[in-house]
Amino acid sequence: METIDIEIGRLRERLQGQELKTVIIPHISADGDAVGACSAFSEALLKAGFDCHILTCDYFPEYLVWLKNIKRAISYQNKPEECARLIGDADLIFMLDHNTTKREGDLEGLVKAAKAEKVIIDHHPGPEAVDYVISDVRVSSTCELLYKVITEIWGVDVIDTDVANALYTGINTDTGGLSHNSSRPQTYRVIADLLERGLDKESVHHYLYQMNKLSRLRLIGNALLNKLTVHPDYPVALIPITLEELNTYNYQDGDLEGLVNIPLSVENIYVSVQITQRKERVKLSFRSKGAIPVNEWAKAHFNGGGHLNAAGGQMDLPLDEVVKRVNETAAWFFETFVGA
Repeated sequence: METIDIEIGRLRERLQGQELKTVIIPHISADGDAVGACSAFSEALLKAGFDCHILTCDYFPEYLVWLKNIKRAISYQNKPEECARLIGDADLIFMLDHNTTKREGDLEGLVKAAKAEKVIIDHHPGPEAVDYVISDVRVSSTCELLYKVITEIWGVDVIDTDVANALYTGINTDTGGLSHNSSRPQTYRVIADLLERGLDKESVHHYLYQMNKLSRLRLIGNALLNKLTVHPDYPVALIPITLEELNTYNYQDGDLEGLVNIPLSVENIYVSVQITQRKERVKLSFRSKGAIPVNEWAKAHFNGGGHLNAAGGQMDLPLDEVVKRVNETAAWFFETFVGA
């Protein structure tokens, strides 16, 4: 029996016949996989009769708030005392789509100090040691893994349209519409089962891909026309975006989703780095083609990590300094991991 099956079995026993207070936490700047996982798993816990709250250190992207239970999520930014109370009272804290409390932003200290048992359900490499670790780097997304967790704990009947839509949202967005990290047949078996159990694929696609605002299109257009540069010595595209530009185009959370992937459509670009200035810090998104491990770049120099082809980081430095560091460390990265 695989370790993952043992861990799911342990969690199933922990959840049997008990009145438990549970909290679900995604990573900072939650994406479609993280938000889909929060939606699906919270619904499963609520159906099973558990007290359940979704907490986030920031805010969920606007284009994902239609998912079940997401509108009732609690942000630390406007309700810090309530977040502290719920974490302090929790019996179980579920860490979804991240492998360390360091990815929880302002909630990190509260989670570390909590008496609750911690449960990681994730697909990133190198999860930290907590009470339950359900981790599989082979799956396309945390939502694909969560399908296994939910059905093995509560059975397939818990998968209704709301849960199916949430799980498919995570699978679809974390694979770029099934264009990468999606070659396992099991991924499509999961999607087929979701369809049989009520997945409204057309509705999900509508919310994900047909809800653009003109301000978002203009923000992305400006970034591609006026901000995109290519490193003079390495096949790296950089897209730095200032806070002033975000304000000019009325930025809403999620408006930059997918931008970092666009330069990879250019034949001779193998790495794309989006560097976005926010009020609290500068955030970086890394994407790559083939076997180029951008997670190593993010981890070594930008306080981040992630997958081989998709990673993130953050820096408490001015935007220009972060751009400079990306340019200066490109040689180290390519010579160390790519052989260029």
